[in-house]
Amino acid sequence: LGAGGLVPFAALSKWGQERVDHERLWLGRARRLLGRPSLNATEVQVTYGCAILSFLGGPHWGFALAARATRARAVQLLWGVVPPLVAWPAASTPAPTSLDVVSAGLVSSLVADTCFAALGLVPPAFLLLRTPLTAVATASLMSNSRTWTSGGGFGAFFK
Repeated sequence: LGAGGLVPFAALSKWGQERVDHERLWLGRARRLLGRPSLNATEVQVTYGCAILSFLGGPHWGFALAARATRARAVQLLWGVVPPLVAWPAASTPAPTSLDVVSAGLVSSLVADTCFAALGLVPPAFLLLRTPLTAVATASLMSNSRTWTSGGGFGAFFK
């Protein structure tokens, strides 16, 4: 399922947009159906990224609620609401800022997952799944971001 979830990220990446005629395939019809003449593939990618980012807090609720209550589990419950709170405003922010925010949210979620794994609060297999998925999703989002593609790389991202 994880690999299938990467298809929209990859198809809507800069590479995917250069190789797939999204306009003819589905985007033109989506614009008419939604009454959004300015809708573009990058905006759809951001919306999908926001949905995925929002989901990433959910497993922490499951892990925390299934275990004995501790201070660490309380922190895990609090962390569980952070990804959706990051994704929510990003969904209505124009690119490239929205691409940068969602990418930073995905990476931050992976860092948090790594910390929780070090504390034994998430199963080790969780990171084995999350790491490559986060790498591909983030690279796909950043391929459409001028912050990343205008020659600045990480330096431009953190200015």
